[in-house]
Amino acid sequence: MQAYDEIMLRTTDVIQISERYRLSLEEVKRAKNFAFGDGVSSYEFSPSPDMADAWLRMSSGKETPLDEVLLRHEIYESDLVINQGLKQSDAHKLAQEKYPWSDLLVQSKKDN
Repeated sequence: MQAYDEIMLRTTDVIQISERYRLSLEEVKRAKNFAFGDGVSSYEFSPSPDMADAWLRMSSGKETPLDEVLLRHEIYESDLVINQGLKQSDAHKLAQEKYPWSDLLVQSKKDN
């Protein structure tokens, strides 16, 4: 997906996002790579235009509250998989329980 390639080519987004949300550079970088880079091929993720749009908004300072939920979801899921060794499917379920981005996205689309 072209948007994923664009995201991975960006060089200032991790700094901007980590500062805006007061997160470590390591966490944001890991989440970015997990969601849009190596994680896509390693875990055979299907590219999501909604995820790409959220990241592009966050990196341009035009984020929504829902975008932050995605960010925290990906930080948590990537930590569970990469640092704690959980299977991706199990990590996703736990992340979804704590940061239910996809459920909230579906609801926001129904409301609009």
